[in-house]
Amino acid sequence: MAILTAPKITQMFETGDLAPKGTYIATCIDIKDLFGVERRKFQSEEIEKVDLTAFLFGFRDKQGKPFKVASRSFRISGNEKSSLFAFLKAWLGEPPKMGWDYMELKARKALITVEHIPSAKNPGQVYAGIASISPVPEGYQVPPSAPAQPPAAPGPAATPAPQNEGDELPF
Repeated sequence: MAILTAPKITQMFETGDLAPKGTYIATCIDIKDLFGVERRKFQSEEIEKVDLTAFLFGFRDKQGKPFKVASRSFRISGNEKSSLFAFLKAWLGEPPKMGWDYMELKARKALITVEHIPSAKNPGQVYAGIASISPVPEGYQVPPSAPAQPPAAPGPAATPAPQNEGDELPF
């Protein structure tokens, strides 16, 4: 007897606190692929096995507080009509090349717009999503990873200025 089970994947990343709405320069801090995920086909009760990917971005608000926001899960497909292709095209500003490894996007900057999306399954719960993504426009100032440090005095006694203690976030 075959038993249908619900897909086990709801979110591919843990993002922590709810990211604020707005447009930010963010850094891709992780990309995760899952292979052979079972899920229902669109508008069907039939179960299919698919390969999924998702992107995790990090940014800091005006006060310097770090936030993370994840893209939705995309079916891994190079088809020009696929959601992944459209997402990559918007981020890169041009269509991705076939055969290219999108894992190279780790540490790449993007201009993202964060939206708040009410949960369909849990009324009253809201999560952050990426409403749009694009390359960082030329001329936009990319905020530094850590607060700017004053230049050290010349000479052998110069020591580096301390960074935010315990803050090893790459964005």
